[in-house]
Amino acid sequence: MIKIVRIPLLFIYFILFYTSVYGIEKDTTTLYLDGIVVEGELNKSSLKISENGALVLDLDILNRLPKILGNADPLRYSQFLPGVQTNAEYDAGLHIYGCDNSHNIISVENVPVYNPSHMFGLFSVFNPAHYSAMSLSTNADAATGTNRIGGMLNMTLHDTIPHKTVGSFDVGAISSQGNLQIPISDKSFISFSLRASYLNLLYSSFLEWEDARMRYSFGDVNITYLYKFSKHNSIYIDFYSGNDKISNYDAKEDITTEVKWGNTLAAIHWKYNGAARVNQSIYYTGYKNRLYIGDNSLGVRLPSQIYDFGYNLEAKCRNMQMGLSFVNHHIEPQRPEHESSSVVIGADLKKYNTFEGLLYAKYSGDIFNNLRYVMAAKGVMYANESTNYTHWSVNPSARLSYEKEAWGCFEIGYTLNRQYLLNTGFTSLGLPIEFWLSCDADKKPYLSHAFHFSYSKSLFDNRYSIGVNIYFKRLFNQIEYNATPLDFFNKEYSINSVLLQGDGKNYGVNLIAKKNTGTFVGWVSYAYGRALRRFPSFGDSYVPANHERLHELNAVFTYRLNKKWDLGTTFVFASGCPFTAPKHFYLLNGNIVSEFGAHNANRTKPYSRLDVSANYEIVNRRGKNMGLNFSIYNLLLSENEIYKRLKFYDGEFYYSGFSFLVKILPSVSFYYKF
Repeated sequence: MIKIVRIPLLFIYFILFYTSVYGIEKDTTTLYLDGIVVEGELNKSSLKISENGALVLDLDILNRLPKILGNADPLRYSQFLPGVQTNAEYDAGLHIYGCDNSHNIISVENVPVYNPSHMFGLFSVFNPAHYSAMSLSTNADAATGTNRIGGMLNMTLHDTIPHKTVGSFDVGAISSQGNLQIPISDKSFISFSLRASYLNLLYSSFLEWEDARMRYSFGDVNITYLYKFSKHNSIYIDFYSGNDKISNYDAKEDITTEVKWGNTLAAIHWKYNGAARVNQSIYYTGYKNRLYIGDNSLGVRLPSQIYDFGYNLEAKCRNMQMGLSFVNHHIEPQRPEHESSSVVIGADLKKYNTFEGLLYAKYSGDIFNNLRYVMAAKGVMYANESTNYTHWSVNPSARLSYEKEAWGCFEIGYTLNRQYLLNTGFTSLGLPIEFWLSCDADKKPYLSHAFHFSYSKSLFDNRYSIGVNIYFKRLFNQIEYNATPLDFFNKEYSINSVLLQGDGKNYGVNLIAKKNTGTFVGWVSYAYGRALRRFPSFGDSYVPANHERLHELNAVFTYRLNKKWDLGTTFVFASGCPFTAPKHFYLLNGNIVSEFGAHNANRTKPYSRLDVSANYEIVNRRGKNMGLNFSIYNLLLSENEIYKRLKFYDGEFYYSGFSFLVKILPSVSFYYKF
């Protein structure tokens, strides 16, 4: 395959640039002995397993772990959970059991959030102070709106009404964030969270070099109102809005680059928690991005967006669970618009208006003592009104588990899932140069057959535990984007013409050993995994997916040194990711001509990173807590390659790895809680 490319320098830079945790939380127990009050601290795990098998993480643990520029991000730390692959610095996506980032659903109270990244993927849009917990399931097998073939991550809002105004503030190196929870009555409260950056204010001189000037800002706001109008009934009104903006002007090349992207979410939730549990939600969620690159004579705009209107209903009583959801998707795929002499020439690409309806039922029971089964089925109706395409399906799942205290817990399961929303673009990083599509007659729904076997055992009165998980996923109707930036200058550009279609398979094993109690707690885990894809354009053989890491070792620990100091550390060592290397390249008439070798036949160098942190409490009394967090990101100065790049400078060719902009990232942040 030979490509001739002539692209402005900044355009190349832009494309290349984009191209668990486990701990303790303090609790207090009080013992009364003949008028003497004795108080002591109990250590309990911050990571639990819910009744449906999802991992639930109390977000208070993030305060004790290393931070990136003062931010302890839930999505970034989810990559240390079992079954989730570690990503490079500019990748805020999730790869669960070898699946692509777009195979998963990320949500707030089961309302989806699309492309939830800030700061080039360094951290996400989730302000941890605004949420009480995060749950992660390796299979998107839930009662509402989860037509995905990967896993699901869900953020949970606070549900406890404070007796007085409480809050927290964090002041970091590039941004500050705060949360206030204000009780309105004994039945209601309102929660405000705000985050804002000051990169342009404090670091403008660092964002200028040679003839280029860059500006970057981000911020978001959360507002949640909770009203408990009876013992068993609660209403939540939830709102989120966040935006990023980056601009750069290269005076030497006379090129302007500007990117804007952001999310908006608004939802009303009604929860009933009595003899049965019923949750209902109506919501709007939207994501859009705008990319512009050009000079005085020629420019390209690449707008895209997706927004949903939906309804969810979930009900559970004893061994039976039911679910119902409807969602209307409005999708605008990436649509190149050429600017020349103030005339805009837009490619005539279809916008999608699609509908998904879902009906879910699950039943669990005991066959005999210690042997339990769970059976579920999900019926889905999908309609693409823009192309008159309709698809009906039934997606079953089943689990069988045997648990005995002396032996541990064994489980085996199967899940069939389909996915109707498709995501693609130049990279798989979950960044604004990706966009969403919807399936139709040309792009069939993703299909997955997933099998898993797991074993877990608690040891020494639950002070320690071990676990193993083996999985296999067979994937069908996969797509991959095969366009280059040069294609956008072609008036005949068509999405279907640049999409490759094929299939895939994921398989692997995860091992984990955990220490659950004490002043020193955490885990060590190892994972071996394959993520293989097969596209006719690359031949008949399976090739590694772009995100595949064959081996990965994770360690997460926290240590309570004394009343003043908390220490935390995370470590990861992983195999490099695949990439396609050029066989030959040379310069011809001012054009870079390259001939590439076999697809994803090479790998970047292994990835390793050690992060450490220390919290020092300045004040901790009368419900007030004030202190400093000291964190060092990449203490060992590992040069981790994100991708390989080809450069031509001063008549010489360079082909080398591109790494994180700084080798080590120390930070100090101030926190105050009351």
